[in-house]
Amino acid sequence: MNSYEIILNNPSYLEIAEKIGNFKFITDGKWDWEHGLEHYKRVAHYMKRILEQLNATEKQMELGMIAALLHDIGLIESGKDKIDHGLKSSQMFQRFLDGIDITEEEIKILEEAIKDHSNGNHITSLIGAALVLADKLDVIYHRTIHSSIQDEMNLEVRKIKKVDVVITEKELTVLYETTEPLNFSILRGWEKTFTIPEKIASYFGKEYVLKVNGKQMDWRS
Repeated sequence: MNSYEIILNNPSYLEIAEKIGNFKFITDGKWDWEHGLEHYKRVAHYMKRILEQLNATEKQMELGMIAALLHDIGLIESGKDKIDHGLKSSQMFQRFLDGIDITEEEIKILEEAIKDHSNGNHITSLIGAALVLADKLDVIYHRTIHSSIQDEMNLEVRKIKKVDVVITEKELTVLYETTEPLNFSILRGWEKTFTIPEKIASYFGKEYVLKVNGKQMDWRS
């Protein structure tokens, strides 16, 4: 059983992930997004896509999948309060590493990546950069479909049915598949969904490209 499966078979982890999944995270009274197990699994999917394209080692892939599953676990303590959940998660994640062969250096990499995953202001590793990006790629209807508040932001996000990322030598391209044209004046209400991929592209020395249904877009316009 690999590290990813070990965590997904940890009853304590699953219990906490379920509780977090049932929270309603209302941000400034606007919307509440899913933060439970399915979000963690999707972030893990994006981590794998990102790290494969950046020629990560097998160990880096393993650490990336662990980080994806544990990056929001601190929400069980911070809940709706305005507490830094990245910091909380970085202080809690080690309790779910039982049975995983991991070094102190690798634990430090995970700690720094999880702590910084919301904004990417202190990226110190490939894992950290990939986690910041993977988390922000999960801007898709799954996260808002069960929201208790269906405001214009949630309704706009619900148009996004699939997100992918393609990384080449020169570009980092985020691809959205949508049911209808997107209203970027609304989506800019959560700018990090665009500014974070742009930041990570710059970190890797690449140009950021956004495509919606195959057409290149300027989210600022």
